[in-house]
Amino acid sequence: MQNMDYYYDFSGQKFGYPLSLSINSFERVVFSRIPSLEICYVLKGEYEVITEHFSGLLREHELALIAPDDIHKICCHGKGENVVLTIHIDFSKLPDSMVGHRKSFLSMICTENCHKLILDSFKKCIGQLIGLLQKKDYNIFELNKLMMELMAIASDSREYSIEELPLSSQHNENYMKAIRYIDRHYQEDLRLEDIAKTLNFSISYTSKLFKKYNQIPFVKYLSYVRLRASLEALLEGKHTIEEIARDCGMPNAKAYTVAFKEMYGILPSSYRKQFVRNMKYNEENRDQEMALDEKQLSLLAHLTQKDSLLYEDEKIVLTKQSAGYSMSMKEEASQFVVEKDIIRLSFGEKKT
Repeated sequence: MQNMDYYYDFSGQKFGYPLSLSINSFERVVFSRIPSLEICYVLKGEYEVITEHFSGLLREHELALIAPDDIHKICCHGKGENVVLTIHIDFSKLPDSMVGHRKSFLSMICTENCHKLILDSFKKCIGQLIGLLQKKDYNIFELNKLMMELMAIASDSREYSIEELPLSSQHNENYMKAIRYIDRHYQEDLRLEDIAKTLNFSISYTSKLFKKYNQIPFVKYLSYVRLRASLEALLEGKHTIEEIARDCGMPNAKAYTVAFKEMYGILPSSYRKQFVRNMKYNEENRDQEMALDEKQLSLLAHLTQKDSLLYEDEKIVLTKQSAGYSMSMKEEASQFVVEKDIIRLSFGEKKT
């Protein structure tokens, strides 16, 4: 069973808002594609990230940026405890004039050794976002400002090159056609033959596409698409499992439950109960936003602790931190750490 101890969810989509933030130990064990900008920040453990363009390992306090519509999967790595913070910004809920061209965003990994300046910018903004969500009452315009700042940081990543895996562009394009068709028709009694016929592919070729890019058969992939689409209704708690299964296209509650446990490692009823237990209630007994507990806050402390700005100009930023001082170069990726009267450069040199 998946570890639900760190589970937290600020689901903006439930209120028609573009931004959502969650903390959990789940893993995306199959390839998926979503229209949102996705930011995955590792709070504990390690995660493997695989996309169309690159693959890599994320360690604690490292981050993956997933561009809209990029096929990807995120898997827990190793046997230890793994916790990830995930942010989604749903472009479909934003005016086109605010989003611009989606090709402005590129998927990438940000670590201490690669794209560090982008990582630092994301960490600062995520820390501010967490601090805002901790408040009982906050200004929606502050939330909008931070959401747009995250998008601005993500769009800057287009200046950086990323390693591309060798893919057959024609096969990949055909696969995209197939999964887009599933996105539109997953609630129907959909079969592999339907997709093959609609797209003028042979059944064997269509089957091979799913095994090549998803590493699982079509039937299982379709079940996972339906499960992801059902999560909002499941957490809302207004419908039975049987009704939710029917609405998302699953044949019955039993099939839904089996597929859900296979994907998430927990029964859908337990998933719903855990969500309800994490909801806080005010004096009028009306539900309100989920609150962060001590375990979650301890993992987020390095993001929410405020640094004291001592000096800043067009080239450097000097801040006072709990562990000492930090001097960062704006024009280069080098970093200095100041301890008393000694500046330690990141490449080992010392100056008094």
